[in-house]
Amino acid sequence: MTNIIIHEWNEDQFRNSQQEWNKLLHHSTSDPLFMSWEWQHTWWQAFSEPNMQLKLLAATNSAGELVGLAPLYLSKARSKKIIITRRLQFIGNCWRGKATMRTELLDFMTNTSCSKDVINAFFQYINKLCHWDELILSDLKKDSDTYKLLIKETLLAKCHYRHTEEYASFHIETTEGFADYLKQLGKNTRLRLFNRRKNLEKLGNVVFTVNQNDNIKRKFELLNQLHAKRWGNPVFTGVRLQFNETLAKLMAEKDALSFSTITFDDKPVSIQYNYVINNHKYNIQAGFDEDFHKKIALGYLHFGYEIEYACDNTITSYDLLAGEGKNTSYKAHLTKRSVRIINLQIIRNPVVKVLYKLHDYFNR
Repeated sequence: MTNIIIHEWNEDQFRNSQQEWNKLLHHSTSDPLFMSWEWQHTWWQAFSEPNMQLKLLAATNSAGELVGLAPLYLSKARSKKIIITRRLQFIGNCWRGKATMRTELLDFMTNTSCSKDVINAFFQYINKLCHWDELILSDLKKDSDTYKLLIKETLLAKCHYRHTEEYASFHIETTEGFADYLKQLGKNTRLRLFNRRKNLEKLGNVVFTVNQNDNIKRKFELLNQLHAKRWGNPVFTGVRLQFNETLAKLMAEKDALSFSTITFDDKPVSIQYNYVINNHKYNIQAGFDEDFHKKIALGYLHFGYEIEYACDNTITSYDLLAGEGKNTSYKAHLTKRSVRIINLQIIRNPVVKVLYKLHDYFNR
């Protein structure tokens, strides 16, 4: 058993930890985008408020090496309109609270050489913390060591565990080639994704361009414009826009930002906002002209271009993440591969435990 010491990092340590944080990330199985220092620190800078207290736990071994991080914060929250609790939860989400920028595939980041010992130490420390009534582990990977050990060994005893929501986070393996991928699709999906390209190309000059990262501000303006045409409002405004512009600039420095566009007769009609880390592409957001042509689904065609590009280059996985489309669960049509993520509510406060047990009993 490795001797693990838990520390609480302050704001300055968080801000100055980029190199150390990402070195640990490289030696872990945590998600390289959502658990990166760039995403986590930018989220905290953008969305934290005075009533949110940083509880960033750092684990070191006997040699003083960083071997784990549990990025958490503490705040007061109101549930069911009447229950006020002190809620400990992941940096990256505000469960059933204000709108932020969703952070998926979360867990406690640990060096793979001592993962079990570090996770045990984190939960022992959390159990001794006095000032929380409930722990929310939102968008937690079900295949992570964090989830498996917590559930299997009941690392937080005398608590009421609630599996409140569960989602599929979809991804496409792009190592087998685009032709093989197309064969796996249903007839209608293949038609929308690829076959109708020729219809589009007959109408005018079509250009698909990837890795357009020269004018980040303008790309977000275009994304907002096209999103508003389809949904009636821009996708990123205010603090959410600030978060994404800041993150995009940080990721561009690492050559990890990847906007792509489709232009028709020199006019942009579709855009995707993506990141690429370790040959893994993440589709964060898309925007396109829904009224372009009644028989041509630009959103599907753009996915087709992106998937083909991934198959022809060094991308090994194209991640669609969780969520559904406007009219259909299109991600399930594009791939059968997914990772399960869960929102886990762990209630320690005795009164709140009773209230939720009663609620769950009468709402079975």
